[in-house]
Amino acid sequence: MEQQLRSEQISVRLLIFMFVIILSVLLIAIPQIVHSYQEYVKLHRSLVDIQNLRIFAETSNKISRERAPSNKAMAGSAEELPTRIKELQEYRISVNQQIDLTVRTLQQAGFPALAEQVDVQLRKDLDFGRKQVDAYIATPKQARKAIAMDQAIRNMFRAWDSCRAILQQLIIDSKRKNSEVTDYASIVLILADLRDQAGRVASNIMAPLSFAEPIPEYNKIRSLQTQEQVKYLWRLMDTIQPENLKTPKYLELHDQVKRRFIDQGLPIVNQLIEQSENNQPYALQANQVTDAMVDKFTSIVDLQSYLLEMHSLEAQRQMQSAQRQFFLILLISVLLLTVAFFTMVYTRKKLFEPLIQAQHMIEELSHIYERDHVDTVALKNKETHNLADAIHKLKAMLKQRDILEFQLKNIANTDSLSGVSNRLGLEAYLKNALAKPDQFQKLSLVVVDIDNFKSVNDQYGHILGDLVIVEIAQCLKVNISQSDLIVRFGGDEFLILIANSERNWIMQIAESILADVSRLQIDLPASSEKLKVSVSIGVATGAENWEDLFNQADESLFKAKAQGRNKVVG
Repeated sequence: MEQQLRSEQISVRLLIFMFVIILSVLLIAIPQIVHSYQEYVKLHRSLVDIQNLRIFAETSNKISRERAPSNKAMAGSAEELPTRIKELQEYRISVNQQIDLTVRTLQQAGFPALAEQVDVQLRKDLDFGRKQVDAYIATPKQARKAIAMDQAIRNMFRAWDSCRAILQQLIIDSKRKNSEVTDYASIVLILADLRDQAGRVASNIMAPLSFAEPIPEYNKIRSLQTQEQVKYLWRLMDTIQPENLKTPKYLELHDQVKRRFIDQGLPIVNQLIEQSENNQPYALQANQVTDAMVDKFTSIVDLQSYLLEMHSLEAQRQMQSAQRQFFLILLISVLLLTVAFFTMVYTRKKLFEPLIQAQHMIEELSHIYERDHVDTVALKNKETHNLADAIHKLKAMLKQRDILEFQLKNIANTDSLSGVSNRLGLEAYLKNALAKPDQFQKLSLVVVDIDNFKSVNDQYGHILGDLVIVEIAQCLKVNISQSDLIVRFGGDEFLILIANSERNWIMQIAESILADVSRLQIDLPASSEKLKVSVSIGVATGAENWEDLFNQADESLFKAKAQGRNKVVG
């Protein structure tokens, strides 16, 4: 009886042992299967998202490029006008078709609110800009004025700005659904900005050029600032492009943008600005400038198309790799379970049951089992100890990874030359600010622009120019608290964001910065003379949103420049 009881106990323990082994395999396999499947779904979503972004980027490009036929129609002669109007109407049809495609794509991808924004708000803004262009074209030649043409051009700018805002919201919404979008979203946004800013370089001077009038200071400043923005975006794009995607083709196209647009296209506009300043006749007419610059834009479009294709292929490669890994893990897990199950069944039938049936060996087997059980417990304790060590090591590795990620994020958000934040840091700040609806009502913006910085670079070289930027950045740092944000917004422009401070205090800070910069004396190479620099400062306090706040500060900066520079206007 006792031997039968022991046999039943051994059988039960064997079943429990089999169940534990199979359960252990399941506990190991199921998380791996789930994780690999989730990774595959995430990467599949990434591919869908980048395809959505590609379509939207093409839409933004088409809207940006519509300014070319619009400008031609507005600047064309009476003989050219019918042809120009026909070209403009045909291009508008292609833009409308692209918008229709974008609306359908966003709806299918699960972005109904954005699809409605494109279908309603974007069309409304674009139609408004088109009506301004059409109204100008319908105006008799003798009644046309440069300021009216410039206003029509700026209304087309606003149409693209509306498109850009929706594109940015699409990127934000895509990131919420899938963090992998971060890898390529910045590239898409920068490329869209680069293409549009490139087009604005010439559009900013198109109106006075069409009337053979001197270029107003405001238009000149807009064009020059846009040029600096283009150069900044061009450099930034190369900075954030992953090294593994910097293929020979990418390097060729990147260099082509520099040669054809930056080295050849921008000097065309600068020559016209210089001719205006010297009261000389313009070397090119308005439509000639449009044709010349559009030809240079192809290098930017080619680079954009290539980069988007590269990131799409990379996303597809990663998705296929994740798919293969998922099926591999699933297959291995099934095999392990099958092997474990049949091994335990075989062990029970071929080994333990014959031993149990051998009554004369029950006592001996019982002793062996007890001895083995002790060894098993010891082994289990040893394995538990090793597992604890592994968990401890994993925690340490995760902690090191978090520290590294924090350091990398700080590096990515910091301008390497001046040590202040860059545009990525500004985007992160604004993203947090958007979570608080009244944040911008309590926010002050100070725009600091270095006066005549281009002449410093031209006369003394970029090394000294970099030193000027570093010294001015130091002046900004000593005048604000650590809780405030300094951003190097362009080559020679800084933004200071200060929260919860009175306007009078902000103006005092701006005046203090102006005074500190005026006291700077920078050693000139191989000379005992000192270089003195100055800045112009625009101040704005409180607004409904970031765009309004920035525009207010920007207008104040323009006033400071117009009043002779080295001024604070707020």
